[in-house]
Amino acid sequence: MEAGNTGRFDRLVEGTMVLVEYIALVVLGGAFAAVSAGMPSHGVELVPLVFWVLANMLGEVLWLPAPGKHGYLSMATTANFAAILVLPTPLAIFVTAASGALVDVLFRSRRWYQTLFNAAATCAAVFTASRVLTLAGQSPGDLAQLLSPLNVLAVGLAAAVYFFINTWLVSGVIALDQSLVACEVWSNTFATRREVWGSLILFLLGFLFAILYLAWGYISAFLISAAAYFVREAYRHYVTASPAGAASGRD
Repeated sequence: MEAGNTGRFDRLVEGTMVLVEYIALVVLGGAFAAVSAGMPSHGVELVPLVFWVLANMLGEVLWLPAPGKHGYLSMATTANFAAILVLPTPLAIFVTAASGALVDVLFRSRRWYQTLFNAAATCAAVFTASRVLTLAGQSPGDLAQLLSPLNVLAVGLAAAVYFFINTWLVSGVIALDQSLVACEVWSNTFATRREVWGSLILFLLGFLFAILYLAWGYISAFLISAAAYFVREAYRHYVTASPAGAASGRD
């Protein structure tokens, strides 16, 4: 083996080890978040639990490749954020992580370590966003608090925290896997004006989903599913029609 090839091999091994270590750290962080939140209450009813798992799975299925083919944009943000606003933290973590893992295994055919990473990143983002709401004095599932103008800042901050943690963790693993710069991956994939506006709409739909669920119950899922599908199709057509999207599609 030539010296030049040996150097490239060593760099490849080193990069792979850093990626493995990063995934392991994220998985440990997600496990710590889940353990810190505690176990879901034993008195949880089966029907609401199944409803939220299916709602989050539907959001996970409605996904689109992110611009530049780095990762993907998931409509599950809507259902995840609604679960944060409605469910106790342990149950919200369980529902969002379990639904994402089920979709990764059943529909996306992800490898086991990809499924673990995605679930851990979800646990970390949901736990932190829920903790922000708790520190702000907001209780999950309280319709009066959600509708109060006094809680707008807390809800907005929780959405921002969820967005930054989730997107930065994903940007990190993409950067290590493809030998890119994490800041550039994040800014080109998640921080463009188009993606920020898209995420803002999904968070607003999640906020609306939580309000409708608390006010009307399970029928709210039909309304939000239709709205999320409309947003997904509008985003897809917009990306396809844009010069960047057209160029990406030809690659």
